[in-house]
Amino acid sequence: MPSLLASSADRTPSRPRAAARAAGRLTVLLGVVLAALSVVPLAEAQDWGDDSSEDWSTPQPAQARPQTTRGSRSSGARNAAAGWSARAGIGFTADPETFLMNFEAPYSFNEWMALGPMLQIGVEDDYTLVMPTANLTLKVPDLPGTDFDRLTPYGFAGIGFAVIEREARGREKEGVGFLVDFGVGIEYQVSEKVFLGSQMMFNVLPSKTQNQGFIFSWQLAGIRFAF
Repeated sequence: MPSLLASSADRTPSRPRAAARAAGRLTVLLGVVLAALSVVPLAEAQDWGDDSSEDWSTPQPAQARPQTTRGSRSSGARNAAAGWSARAGIGFTADPETFLMNFEAPYSFNEWMALGPMLQIGVEDDYTLVMPTANLTLKVPDLPGTDFDRLTPYGFAGIGFAVIEREARGREKEGVGFLVDFGVGIEYQVSEKVFLGSQMMFNVLPSKTQNQGFIFSWQLAGIRFAF
């Protein structure tokens, strides 16, 4: 009986700690969401065009220029969608459960395809995950109708490696393994250079690392800036 009472007493403090961690994560997530929402009116307040014109997301006819050909116009449209971006977001991973921070630097070749690095970092008391990958992204920029002009769904896949560090019985153990990731996401275009979005990542480790063969990640809220 004393041993049972002692073991239950040892487990009791873990609940307040777990509740405190959950509250901390929700606070951080709420702060990021509020910060992202504050970007919306600031971005829309910029001069992307007057109210009488079409939406800024619709290409506007260029002023007449000498020796302008159809080929040069299409080339200019492609270049407008090309360039580097920076994306960051937060969320969580499941099995193991960690607080997720995600960072990306994709380069868009056009409005359909992008390539670049992704870095997922998961942090918890007993686990630390570091998962860098190089991903190819395919986007669907033109959804049917006009109500979804600012929404862009996309899918991606890539390869990299995972570093998993866990603490067991007071000792830290670390493993490194080959990683294959793929996922889907959606973005909402706030302005010409600012995008809000969410995405899910499915991380597969063919050779189990620290007894982990699959890790699900969900970036609940993210923001991307195009340069």
